[in-house]
Amino acid sequence: MSLQLVEAVAIKFGDTGLAFTAADRSVAAAERSQDPVTMAAAARHLADAMTHHGQPRAAMEFAVAAAGRLEEDLSGRGADGLSVLGMLYLKAAMASATLDDHDSVPQLLDQSEHHARQLGEDGNAMWTAYGPTNVAVHRVAAHVRLCEGVEAIAAAEGIPAGRRDALPRERRAHHLVDLARGYTQAGHRARAVDTLLEAEATSAEEVRCRPRSHQLVEDLGRLGAGRADSRLQALADRCGLQR
Repeated sequence: MSLQLVEAVAIKFGDTGLAFTAADRSVAAAERSQDPVTMAAAARHLADAMTHHGQPRAAMEFAVAAAGRLEEDLSGRGADGLSVLGMLYLKAAMASATLDDHDSVPQLLDQSEHHARQLGEDGNAMWTAYGPTNVAVHRVAAHVRLCEGVEAIAAAEGIPAGRRDALPRERRAHHLVDLARGYTQAGHRARAVDTLLEAEATSAEEVRCRPRSHQLVEDLGRLGAGRADSRLQALADRCGLQR
């Protein structure tokens, strides 16, 4: 579990090499345990690290293969098993979105949603924050990665506010940054700034310390945010960015 934590933190701060190394070692340790939940949990971290390390096709194939190999055992392991199984399909979907594979992404998301319906509720088994709402926010993220801003906004509007707000704080802020990118893609730049500020209010470190958030702030600075430009400049200052 400690290696998986290292992977997650390294991804947040953009150290993809460390993330890959930690996740790879976690998988090796998990395989020695021969526990399907432990193996699937490690595999989803490695798939995530591979995607961020520039190997999205290998990540997608690895996650799908791991899900197929472990699915029968995981389906009988309650919330832990269903949660890590569903997360494997979500990681595969995000890797496919990185590949701009418009056909595979919805299929993989639908497969994860099937397991979320089996689970029946949002939870945090194995620290996954997995359930129907997590699948829904991944749909938003996948549309953004596919540069489908209008579709991302529509998908976000379909998530009930109560379910979204019940997500863990960092996951909620992560979703808001995705949505801000969707607004940017759709040309609603002032709305994007407002959404970034909402993300900052939810979890300041998710905006001020994350490379992906910095990139969005810089992109908006180049594009211009109209009436929100002064708010964007103040945010850039808090992020330590030069404009």
